[in-house]
Amino acid sequence: MKRNFFMILGLWSALAAVTTPVHAQVVLFADNFESGNLNQWTGKLGGELHGQIVADPFNPNNHVVNFFATDFGGDMFSASPVSVDGTRQRIKLSFDFLALPNGGVPPPEYGGFVGVAGDNSGTSTYFVAGTYPPELNVPSSVATVLATDGQWHHYKIDITDAVVAAGLTNLLVTLEDWGGRGSVPGDVYFDNVKLTAKLDPAVIEELVPCDGPVSGGEWRNHGQYVSAMIKVTAALVAQGLITEEEQDAYVWAAAWSWCGWR
Repeated sequence: MKRNFFMILGLWSALAAVTTPVHAQVVLFADNFESGNLNQWTGKLGGELHGQIVADPFNPNNHVVNFFATDFGGDMFSASPVSVDGTRQRIKLSFDFLALPNGGVPPPEYGGFVGVAGDNSGTSTYFVAGTYPPELNVPSSVATVLATDGQWHHYKIDITDAVVAAGLTNLLVTLEDWGGRGSVPGDVYFDNVKLTAKLDPAVIEELVPCDGPVSGGEWRNHGQYVSAMIKVTAALVAQGLITEEEQDAYVWAAAWSWCGWR
């Protein structure tokens, strides 16, 4: 009897591991600057940008981007907007950053900034990371100060709060060598820029609660709960918020749950 109990327990543990969905990370934008061009980027209002691909100062085989001129409000913007939903997704922006003084003499201000924007006009840019904290115009939960110690640093920032606060549903990534406070061009470098989104796991429970429909009451039976899960997850697949594999996992987990049983 004891042996059977542990066999059943092990089976349920295995089922739980199989049926718990792993939330896929969707890459919305990425550039490691190894293509030799900046075709994924555009300048302000679609005009000239001041970014240029150069060799990594510490690794000549790696390509990075820096700037031959300073700017304000964003300099190079990702060319195509991507759709985001900050109420359902966790949106993250990652990149590598290096501040290296020209001629070994630190400037009054490096001016390295990373932001997101609703368009490329330069008037709706939200800077999430930079070397001068007062210019970070996003919630404190997002605002990130970039290191200027002459070494590469990797940053991965959850920008969801900034996206929600700004009401952004379409997003551009922007990089800049800011022209304020005596900043000079050519002393900041960026690499491996990536924007990703992942469904917030709490969304499924909010849309299909185990206790009963969101409209109120209880599930009539287990089948109604499973049918609701199928319908909701199919809509999320259509919106690109989860994959078909994740939908299968959610439906399988729902089928094996006690939700809707009386």
